Amino acid sequence: MKVGFIGLGRMGFPMAGNLLRAGYVVVAHSRSEGPVRRLVARGALAAGTPAATASSVDVLVSCVMTQAQIEQVYLGPEGTLAGARSGQVFIDASTTHPDVSRKLATALAAKGVAFLDAPVSGGPRGAEQGTLAVNVGGDAAVLARVRPVLEVFGRNIFHMGPVGAGNAAKLCNQILTGGAHVLVAEAMVLGTRLGLDPQTLFKALQVSSGQCRALDRAVPEAILPRNFAASFTVDGIIKDLDCALQMAGENKVRLLLPALARQVFQEASSLGHGDEHMAAVIRAMETIAGVEVGGKQPAA
Repeated sequence: MKVGFIGLGRMGFPMAGNLLRAGYVVVAHSRSEGPVRRLVARGALAAGTPAATASSVDVLVSCVMTQAQIEQVYLGPEGTLAGARSGQVFIDASTTHPDVSRKLATALAAKGVAFLDAPVSGGPRGAEQGTLAVNVGGDAAVLARVRPVLEVFGRNIFHMGPVGAGNAAKLCNQILTGGAHVLVAEAMVLGTRLGLDPQTLFKALQVSSGQCRALDRAVPEAILPRNFAASFTVDGIIKDLDCALQMAGENKVRLLLPALARQVFQEASSLGHGDEHMAAVIRAMETIAGVEVGGKQPAA
């Protein structure tokens, strides 16, 4: 089976690499040529456009960042729709508003192409290890056809409902992820300002009722070592929270805490941390408090 893969970023490149290791013929395209060349060196085939990618494969997977990029990949002048043919299955692993997924599904259905929205969660580490969670929206029979492909990079695959349901579920996850990172940062800044040793505080929180994945990963991997190289960025979580807040407003659901978390992330982005790990949300808090978690102690 030939699988097309569009979008070889922090998530897409290891996902496509796992497909190669699993024995699939992979046809790759990305906005940057460097990742394509690296994947070709590992056995992939290169395609010059999304349309060319689509025209040569049985199943296509995309994994890009923004709504504009998604629509360009699928509906642009050289988008996948232009190269699509009846009987194919296209899978978008990006995170976006459910309406975007439904728009793509409608356009592709006119050419006889089935569509699944299947946003992934688990970060670059999960992508490399093939342990991502995949929330799928679309027809159950279509999911059954392509489940072996998804299982290459996803350990936990959940059929959430019709097209759009995958992204609805993923955005629920993102409000938890975003909110948790803000709370973890605030707790660590407060404790440090009060004179607590950040390492000891982290160890105590890990075995207390406040323990969560954001704490387990952000503190030892980013905050304490001051390593804010991006796995998922501040601007990325802002984009996802914007989608979640829009979706909630359209359905008359109040999301108070995610709205506040979005403002805190925007503060960090405005101070120049938008391209850093979302744990860099702590940096603005540290400036206000006059401390650096894992660094200098509180001022007297």
